[in-house]
Amino acid sequence: MNKLKKHKLILSRRLNQNEELKKIASIENKTLQNVLNAFKLAKTNTHKKEDIIAFNNCETYRDKLLIDATEITYEIFSLDETALVQDICRKAASKEKWCRFLYYMVKNTENPNILEIGTNLGISGSYMLEAMKGKNGKFITMEGLPQLCSISAAQFSTIVSPSNFEVVQGLYDDTFPKVIEKDITYDLIFIDGNHKKEPTRDYFNALKSKIKQSAIFVFDDIYWSDGMKETWEIIKKDSNVNFSMDMYEQGIVVIDKNESLPKKHFNLHLSY
Repeated sequence: MNKLKKHKLILSRRLNQNEELKKIASIENKTLQNVLNAFKLAKTNTHKKEDIIAFNNCETYRDKLLIDATEITYEIFSLDETALVQDICRKAASKEKWCRFLYYMVKNTENPNILEIGTNLGISGSYMLEAMKGKNGKFITMEGLPQLCSISAAQFSTIVSPSNFEVVQGLYDDTFPKVIEKDITYDLIFIDGNHKKEPTRDYFNALKSKIKQSAIFVFDDIYWSDGMKETWEIIKKDSNVNFSMDMYEQGIVVIDKNESLPKKHFNLHLSY
């Protein structure tokens, strides 16, 4: 029944998508148009040569992970469990089309500062860093598992200078307050590390004060659970939010401190 509801909802969005895209295109807001352009580019198979090279680099890295039998332990979470890198990659890494979406949003931002909560194996981070090449910006990403931090940092250093990224290792309860204290404001924040209602809401509330004049928030797995659905409803109705997009797999909100238009919400679908 849940799968039936999901596909019915997605079908409805796909049928109405052109009208939604026209509505978004009619709004003169630079940050919102960045999201729209990234969405359109991610859906197409027509890319510039430099983008294809970047995508191939990232997918080559993914392919290596998918055959990596390194064992990862979860001791930091006080769990007597292990998992292979290849299984973590298969189950938890961001899908290619969603990574392209992130890539294009970063690429279309001048000298972007980015925060990612949930490094995992660094695939989405690799896409965003590929998009940052040649720019002055900073990519900060948070991860609990030390081994995943090491794997990701090694990959990131093949893309950009270590001065352009920071992998923050540790339990989020310990590291998030330290990240918040950093003297940096963000253009893009990708929250993908904790799929629970209260932490996701708390991250958003704390990070609203750590953005530039305008910024994009990306929330992964907004339909993961009833708690995440409730959190997404709270976030998109927040008084600071100007525009929101429900893409089913992800939720996007734009906060622009200079925008005077009434709050607007859109329903889109990028990929299954």
